[in-house]
Amino acid sequence: MDRIFTKIIIIFWVAMCCTVQGIGQDIHYTQFYQSPLTLNPAMNGHIEGKYRLNVMYRTQWTNISNKGAIYQTPSASFDINLGGNTSRNSWGIGAMVFNDQTAGGLTNLTMLLGLAYHLNIDRAERHYLSGGIQAGFIQKRIDLSNLTFGNQFNPNYENPTNSDDNYFDPSIDDREDFDNDKFSFPDMRIGLIWSSYIEKVVIKAGFAYMHLLGGDETYYSFESALPSRLVLHGDFKIPFEGGLFIRPNLLYMNQAKASQVNIGTHIGYTVGNNFEAYIGGGMRLGDAFLATVGLDYKGFKLGVSYDMNTSLLDVVSNRVGAYELSLTYSGASANRVKPLLPAVRFF
Repeated sequence: MDRIFTKIIIIFWVAMCCTVQGIGQDIHYTQFYQSPLTLNPAMNGHIEGKYRLNVMYRTQWTNISNKGAIYQTPSASFDINLGGNTSRNSWGIGAMVFNDQTAGGLTNLTMLLGLAYHLNIDRAERHYLSGGIQAGFIQKRIDLSNLTFGNQFNPNYENPTNSDDNYFDPSIDDREDFDNDKFSFPDMRIGLIWSSYIEKVVIKAGFAYMHLLGGDETYYSFESALPSRLVLHGDFKIPFEGGLFIRPNLLYMNQAKASQVNIGTHIGYTVGNNFEAYIGGGMRLGDAFLATVGLDYKGFKLGVSYDMNTSLLDVVSNRVGAYELSLTYSGASANRVKPLLPAVRFF
């Protein structure tokens, strides 16, 4: 069965690498594998420990505007596994919040609670199926004072305070009729993950479906429904003699008519059970090259990544894409599970 499953995973990998590329619409992290609760609801409680705290920060396109980064995306999450000392299956619960912000004054605040179940499906505890759901709300807000429009262009006017807005006169009526500057609506997401542990090789593959409830997101009187988003992801950790390992990863997202494909791999070195360091690279097809370095030490995981634009935007971005920082701590409580946790054992 293990050989058959391994072949299935290889076919899945090849198919994903050949998928049509593009740019997604929701938030995305280069280190998506380090942001579990924004990736898939089934990741709630899917931990190398008893509980986990994760923070992420992404800043993008600092060279385009003198107002700072065009996009800033901080997020934080906490989750815990509720498995007992002898349980082979377990529940996981968690919560996350992120606040995507643009230099133009648009913010996207999302808060979600999550629940997942991790099911062991063979007696040897090698294969697990995890299913999860998240529910919460999304609030979007716009600062109208940060916006300028074409009918405010005045070739005889020079803005004394902001060189980016030279010749745009804020005293001219923009003639835009916004019904409101903020709105909120409920959000729901579901996901599944298959995890396998075969001769020290760790394999995880999953899918998630975001925005099941849609949601009206418009600042005008007409309705604009939030499109759903499909996520497919996978990662593999393959160890070698002497502590070396490789860890390929992939991500595919599709939302409305936009899609995105990330492909990459890490090469690292493990010392005992407490230290691991890696360096990696990859690409977001049609958009950017990705470089990553990371360090794992006694439950702490630190990752730093950099995106270099390869799309037509590099004319104005000067190939400076995004910087990203991830920090995760996974801990064990006094009644830690043996083995470490159902569904997420690492050998």
